[in-house]
Amino acid sequence: MLKSHEKELMTSINLFLDNILKINNLFKILLQKYFDNNFEEVQTVTDQISNLESECDALRRDVERRIYSETLIPEIRGDVLGMLENLDKIPGQIQGNAHSFNTEKPKVDSELDQNFLKLCDYASECISLLIEGSRSFFVDKKITIKKCLEVAKVESKADKVSTELKKTIFSNSKNGLATKVHLKYFVEIMDEVANLSEDVADRLIISSSKN
Repeated sequence: MLKSHEKELMTSINLFLDNILKINNLFKILLQKYFDNNFEEVQTVTDQISNLESECDALRRDVERRIYSETLIPEIRGDVLGMLENLDKIPGQIQGNAHSFNTEKPKVDSELDQNFLKLCDYASECISLLIEGSRSFFVDKKITIKKCLEVAKVESKADKVSTELKKTIFSNSKNGLATKVHLKYFVEIMDEVANLSEDVADRLIISSSKN
């Protein structure tokens, strides 16, 4: 049974995880607005993502402080701190991606829109599975392992879409090399979200397999 201070800690951790999911959902909206050339809304969503990312940072620091100052969850302290630190890289990456779309405004050919959205969907699914696994870490580590193994499968699908996108980009004779390299960069930063999710999932599997 969790003590009252530990229950409060879990509430903060769940808020942190909720914010990551909100950021995850907002980036898909941003991408759709971008392809609709609705740049005013892209700015609005970028600001929303930035605000939530700042909240994630504040929640993570508060949880870390409380774990140490109140000597909470001593048996799994290291694993939880590592999980939070690595999870926090994901909203940071998404925030960076949002700012890159908002400021650099890459010239994405319309025939690439759907594959960019598909890559976004796979990265988003990786995050959703990872958050489910992270919540389960405190309840049932078997579920954590199951969800984290699923992350790896979806990440492989993201890799395939990423590879196909880059092939299509560089086979397009209409665009110059600078445009192709610019688009390749955007494929890679979006794919990095799935890669980060897999990295965190791998670490969670190790932590969940200890006992």
